[in-house]
Amino acid sequence: MIRRLNFIRLLMLYTRKFESTDPREALQYFYFLRNEKDSQGESMFLRCVSELVIESREFDMLLGRLEKDGSRKPGVIDKFAGDTTAIISKVALEAENKGLFEEAVKLYELAKNPDKVLELMNKLLSPVISQVSAPQSNKERLKNMALGIAERYRTHGIAGEKSVDSTFYLLLDLITFFDEYHAGHIDRAYDVMERLKLVPLSQDSVEARVAAFRNFSDEVRHNLSEVLLATMNILFTQYKRLKGAGAATPGRLQRSMEDRDSELRSQARALITFAGMIPYRMAGDTNARLVQMEVLMN
Repeated sequence: MIRRLNFIRLLMLYTRKFESTDPREALQYFYFLRNEKDSQGESMFLRCVSELVIESREFDMLLGRLEKDGSRKPGVIDKFAGDTTAIISKVALEAENKGLFEEAVKLYELAKNPDKVLELMNKLLSPVISQVSAPQSNKERLKNMALGIAERYRTHGIAGEKSVDSTFYLLLDLITFFDEYHAGHIDRAYDVMERLKLVPLSQDSVEARVAAFRNFSDEVRHNLSEVLLATMNILFTQYKRLKGAGAATPGRLQRSMEDRDSELRSQARALITFAGMIPYRMAGDTNARLVQMEVLMN
């Protein structure tokens, strides 16, 4: 037993000199450990490969990569292991535990684990949803990553667990909403929000939206303050535009505009009522800002 432990130790000490510069070579040495176990009974080969991939960050070369059509291009590991899924899953878990969520997402997709792919993707997307999309920004990178996953999953009919799956696609829709909103396309942003049925846009839908809110995940709830403020701002902008056009309008059109004026104010009140009814503590000044805009519409 002592002799075997020394062999493992010697091999690991030896490979440490070049594993970061030549991980492919280090992997060849680790293959000698395929029948060895650590004190927890785990394969030393599996453990060393996992550490090697995380340290070197050579994910694609060592473990393979996903092609555009969803197939996996083999990596160096395929020469040494029959069941590559177990190794990739182990490295994915290690990456997740170290907070390397983007790498973990790619690895879980390689390991064909859609539940974990979407669960981590939801965590990554939630904090950036309401940000302005700029080239090379964190949001833009994550959005493109998520859109790639969505396209592959739709093409191949892959889905995760129902609640994780629906949260993922709702977050993508909210990205579209905020992208339209920040670009100043307020009517298109309004259409997206109307289709999502996330917040009430009429007095008689308030209770239904409050009831539905209880089923939303934390990743969606965390964005509610920004969603409400953006939606209220859209209503306020439409209201100002209506007022600006109202002065020089003939009779019948005038009545139609008055109806729309009344509808916009009713929608603003519905948002205020909803904000007061949901069992969720929003960002400090959200309610005050909502009320302020609603007051300016009366």
